[in-house]
Order: sequence, then structure tokens, then C-alpha cells
Amino acid sequence: MCSKPLVSIIMNCYNCNSSYLSEALESVLAQTYDNWELIFWDNCSTDQSEKIVKFYSDPRIQYYLSDQYTALGEARNLAISKSRGELIGFLDADDIWFPEKLEKQIPLFQKPKVGIAICDTLFFNEKRIIKQLYKKKKPPVGSVFRQLLGQYFVSLETAMIRRDALKSLDHWFDKRFEVIEEYDLFVRLGYNW
Repeated sequence: MCSKPLVSIIMNCYNCNSSYLSEALESVLAQTYDNWELIFWDNCSTDQSEKIVKFYSDPRIQYYLSDQYTALGEARNLAISKSRGELIGFLDADDIWFPEKLEKQIPLFQKPKVGIAICDTLFFNEKRIIKQLYKKKKPPVGSVFRQLLGQYFVSLETAMIRRDALKSLDHWFDKRFEVIEEYDLFVRLGYNW
């Protein structure tokens, strides 16, 4: 892996809330690690999502408008297929990252056996009530297939995946799934990688 790998950030959107979308995009632009591309996959939105994304003129932001609505699993795959990065991160349009998120996770991939890295996350709502996911118990490390089956502990916006780990699977996100697409993917990654 090169010392400064390209990170592909996958952001899927279908009629995203405008205030959340702007915050999500700004959290990417605020990253202290700058070798990234943002693949923004618009799943046939009918709101102002396209206008909001195109307001940001950074050439690292690539906007794609789907020609038809698809389930989220397939939409994530379509976005990944447009990406070039050695590492892939996910940020939904209603999530935000702390500025050092990428910078802190990338060194973990210096070990060739690392296929996925996650971090802690804070959940919030309009009132900014915060809950920390791993406040009481740290997530398991190493080969975690059994733990994933017993108690799912990955929050998608924290995950970064090595592209080679995705290539080890016969398919990425299950294109039929609208809700459990990430659980299915991470369990299969835990088994294969």
C-alpha cells in the first residue's frame, strides 16, 4: 500500500435533508487527510440534493445521477463501481465525520491482513442528544466473524474497507436489500477476509 492511498468516500442519497447533506459534505471537505474522492450517488432524488452537491466546486467530488431508482444495496454497488481508491469509506448524507477520521484510520491498513477498520461513533438528532456507541465496551479486533453473527457492532459511517477485501467476495452489497445490506456485507467480509 502506498504511503498516501486514495480513499474513495461513498455517499448515497435519495431526497436527502438539505441541512444534513450540507453538513455531511462539509465534514468531508474538512478532513485533515486530503487524498480522497467523494462518489456521490443520487438515487433519483426529486428534491434539492443535486443543487446542494454541485454548490461545492471541489474537483474531488464526483456527482452521479442514477437513471432509475434502485434498492440501497445496489445503489451502494453502483457508487463503488465508479470509485478508484485503494480504501473505501462510507458516509451517508445524514452523517458527519470528525476532521481527523481518515487520517487516524489509514495507518491501520499498513498491516496487509487488515481488510476493514472501524472506529467509535456518536449518534445525535436534531436536539443534539449524543450517545457514544463504544463508550462502555470496545469492539472486538482480529477475526471477528463469530462476534458479528452474535451481536452486530459495526456502524457503517465508521467503516473503511480495503478494496482487495471487497474483491475477495463474489458480490458486494446484496442488491436486493434496502435495510440490512451493510450487515450482510460485513458478515461476509468477516468470514472471507
